[in-house]
Amino acid sequence: DQERRLRTGRCRLETSRAVMDFLPTLKKAVVKETDVSVETGELKILRKRKKEILEMKVQVQNQEDDLVVSGEENVEEDAIREKERCLWNNVKNKSIARLVTTIYAHTIVFLVLTVQVNLLGGRLLREELEEKESTMEQKQDADNASSGANRYRTSHQNVLAKTYHHLFAEGIPSLAGSVEQAVTEILQTWDVLGDSASLRDVSTWMECVRDKIEQRKEKTGGLNPLLKFIIPPEGEEAAAGHDETKNSTDAAEDELAKYILDETYDLLESPTYANAQRRCLDATFDQLRTKVIGELFLREDRLPLANVVTHLQKSAVATFHKPPSYREEMKSWEGVLGMMEEPLPSVPNAYISKLERLEDVLELADVCF
Repeated sequence: DQERRLRTGRCRLETSRAVMDFLPTLKKAVVKETDVSVETGELKILRKRKKEILEMKVQVQNQEDDLVVSGEENVEEDAIREKERCLWNNVKNKSIARLVTTIYAHTIVFLVLTVQVNLLGGRLLREELEEKESTMEQKQDADNASSGANRYRTSHQNVLAKTYHHLFAEGIPSLAGSVEQAVTEILQTWDVLGDSASLRDVSTWMECVRDKIEQRKEKTGGLNPLLKFIIPPEGEEAAAGHDETKNSTDAAEDELAKYILDETYDLLESPTYANAQRRCLDATFDQLRTKVIGELFLREDRLPLANVVTHLQKSAVATFHKPPSYREEMKSWEGVLGMMEEPLPSVPNAYISKLERLEDVLELADVCF
């Protein structure tokens, strides 16, 4: 009905705003696990040394011992070139791992927030409807509604603290490690200093990494391989729950938070969530390939691998932290704006604009609400 549509529209808005709040933390966590500052620092030192050797060669080129000196310097140059190759390949692996880890973490945060916001929104609406049907006075109804909204916000904060502590402290580091291991194995024969790559090559790398991380070609017995990065082990979860209960000053708020957390974990293990996750990942990787990476190859079919790696690490990752154009926002919120009292919201990036309208995501939100 109209009230339900209004509430689900607000949940969609709340989810988008929550994703925006989490993106800086997500970016910091992923960059920390895929840091290339050491490699880039060493590459700068090597470039400086190569320049010094070249200047020395120019100075001694007319001397009698030129042959001996040049021979020694050539040996050092060979060693520098090999060291550069090793460092660049490390940068290659970490750069691609940064992009892929960002995609997975972004999808996880968006979907878990979709689940939790709609769970809380549905619970709050049902409580308000029950209160309206009671014989209480109108003023008391309004007070209870306000109290319910406040409890909603407090419980949401408790749920976020429990859920995302594990994701950012343990999940993303583990995810980044798994992704980098897969990337290293898949691209082990690709040399940054000597090879070039095409859009098809990059697409093939991405699909191969997805096969390994999502175990798409393996029999998993129905288990979602990404859940281990989201749901903490039972012992860790119980300990966290015990600490929160001990520190809680409001039993009702703690009960609601526990309800949402339990429901969240149950829904994350459902086929509905698995379908939404698969569709979100498909849509994100496809949009990245066509709208972002594809632009790099508009003029040339093949480019030096070093250029491709730099683009993936910087420009491609940056698209997850850049809001879309005003026109894209209007299209994203078409059909909802008429019911909203708030001004036009700002979505975090162009990916969320697409993901929140996917049929499987809408179904997941509806089930949770």
